[in-house]
Amino acid sequence: MNCIPLERNVIKKDHRKVRLRFALAYPSPYFVGMSNLAVRLLYELINSREDCLCERFFFSGFRVPPVSLESNLPLAEFDVVGFSLQHEIDYLRMLDMLDSSSIELLASRRKRPIVIAGGPAISSNPSPLEDFVDLFVVGESEPVLDHLLDRLSEGHAPEQLAGSRPGLYVPGFEAERGRVESLEDAPHALRQVHPVSGQGFSSTFLLEVSRGCNRGCRFCLECFLYRPKRERSSRRVKEILEQGLSLSGLDRVTCISSAFFDHREIGDILAWMRDRHVRYSLPSVRISRTGSDLAELLAAGGQRSITIAPESPSSRLREVINKPLDESELVGLLEASRRAGIRSLKLYFMVGIPGEGMPDLEQLRSMLSGAISAGFDPRSIHVSVNPMIPKGNTPFQWARIVSEPDYRSRVSMMRKICSDLGIRRFESMDYRWGAIQAFLSTSGRGASSVLLLALKDISEGGQGDLGTWRRVLKGIGKDFETIQPNYSEGDVLPWELIKGGPSRSLLLNEYRRAVGGQS
Repeated sequence: MNCIPLERNVIKKDHRKVRLRFALAYPSPYFVGMSNLAVRLLYELINSREDCLCERFFFSGFRVPPVSLESNLPLAEFDVVGFSLQHEIDYLRMLDMLDSSSIELLASRRKRPIVIAGGPAISSNPSPLEDFVDLFVVGESEPVLDHLLDRLSEGHAPEQLAGSRPGLYVPGFEAERGRVESLEDAPHALRQVHPVSGQGFSSTFLLEVSRGCNRGCRFCLECFLYRPKRERSSRRVKEILEQGLSLSGLDRVTCISSAFFDHREIGDILAWMRDRHVRYSLPSVRISRTGSDLAELLAAGGQRSITIAPESPSSRLREVINKPLDESELVGLLEASRRAGIRSLKLYFMVGIPGEGMPDLEQLRSMLSGAISAGFDPRSIHVSVNPMIPKGNTPFQWARIVSEPDYRSRVSMMRKICSDLGIRRFESMDYRWGAIQAFLSTSGRGASSVLLLALKDISEGGQGDLGTWRRVLKGIGKDFETIQPNYSEGDVLPWELIKGGPSRSLLLNEYRRAVGGQS
């Protein structure tokens, strides 16, 4: 942890003067974890209680025992270890953090500390980690956090909390996901801990103006698990910024809401920041007819790049995933962006949408040509391609990841199109990592044995990389293409024990519409 910079708003408490010592663990490197608003919010909320303390842990390498940033103590010295899990790839890192700390992995054998897990990956499907975790926070944590801390500080065992509140899931017991009814009244991290000198998001104030999304993109967890979309009013957002920027000593804001550009008062919020000379960066831009005004507001905040996620260059496939995009409006936004001073463009695409063929992807040429015609230098355009990864609680939970040969050939074609147009910044996810994510995002409790095999490989000198996974899969007679479970529409899915998400009938109807080519 020698690489951790000086931080602002760090909270250090006397371990002897609290009833509950909470280790907040994020199984990714420090600068990744500190760009996550949940880490800053939970740190602030837990430490606001006199009877609790919260210290942070990050992943700094396999087989490296983590220690807290605040007191340099190991995980085993805490009463509770709570993991925030954004992505399935973090699962193996989580287990290594426990194992390298000499903490018993299996919940059935462990006496202390209590291990908790939450975050989007968990809210979608906690099943692969059920053998290791005592208690899951499923859904949104704010409504249940104080209840959870009260009970744990009183000495309640995790199983005593089963069914006590929506949002708490003890493996084997029915549960309901927690949800914030009013985002207006929900807490927001104000005195945000952050590095005084950092990288990227870490040196900015993280702002959430809305949560959830009503668009209904069929691959998207945010659209289905966190619906309906809820907003903070412009008045409340301004209050948060006035207090938060002062308390955090920052003059730059990173807006992280997935449906940011659907906010009813987005122009007023951005104009308020612009008029106060607050620099801001915004998430992926939603295409609309307000492209000219939006581009000027983007540039006014100091942003010189624009990010757009068409997902597919094919209008037909955008109907399949229920993410329509008017290409004339896209061109209008790009032209307005160039006039406003935006210099670079990043585009995100998925490969493996149901019904996809090479002709669909060949339309990338015309889309990129349009961006170049709008004024973007090919050298300033960045194209990123990933496989479509099925997620529980979305309509594509019944879908399978694209085959490796198809993925490779399609990515190769898209790379060539970019090269032909002079676009050199092209990146794609390694198919094998996508396959591992698809396996972990849709598997049941049996995935725990595979994770243990991967951890064993690491303990024997493996690096936790694709070599580790290749050896594990070979040992169980699988490969990257066959590891994902294959569900039929009539199967009971592992995550369906947890209620409070989208109904099965809704998801199934949307899936059938997708594979039938309906919007």
